[in-house]
Amino acid sequence: MANIRSALNNIQESFVSVWTLMSDTTIFLSNHTKIFNQYEPMLRRLRHKLEQNRSNPDVHREVRSQLVELRKNLRHQGYNLRLGSVDLKLEGFRNDDALAEGFTRCVISIMTDKSVYYITGTANHIELDSALDTQLSARRVLDGKSQMARHFLWFRWTNRVLILSGAASETKEDFDDFRDYVAVEKGSLLKYLVKMT
Repeated sequence: MANIRSALNNIQESFVSVWTLMSDTTIFLSNHTKIFNQYEPMLRRLRHKLEQNRSNPDVHREVRSQLVELRKNLRHQGYNLRLGSVDLKLEGFRNDDALAEGFTRCVISIMTDKSVYYITGTANHIELDSALDTQLSARRVLDGKSQMARHFLWFRWTNRVLILSGAASETKEDFDDFRDYVAVEKGSLLKYLVKMT
């Protein structure tokens, strides 16, 4: 399965322009990892090379090859580069008027091992919280794990940006803790929430 996924990633990257590959790689490293500084000089050098040789296909192939190799190494380190053009943004608190703005309720459970479970829906946050408990119990998720935090939020996707806001059931202190968590673990959190609907 890993070999098939690797082959599909390589095929997909071969059809993307070298500029798009550069942009996605840079955005991914800067928004979703703590290692951007390690690769920033290389990316800057490659970008400069592209800018100086805009119509040179040999340079484009060389830069593409280096970017594909970098992305392969990042995948081997466990990074999910499909998150490159996806971002997460926190926006204060919202009330039930958020429904009219296209937001949906969600409850997120963050475990001590940094895994994340969530539920979304039209029920109120208390009912969603209870439903999440039922799901976690049925899946035996809490066997051997403990919950670090649970958050009651509103969410909406806007141009591949996941916007999260606190709900009435979320205290200011809990939301501040969530903000601190996102500041450190945004890439890890987004990996779990990227398919949130």
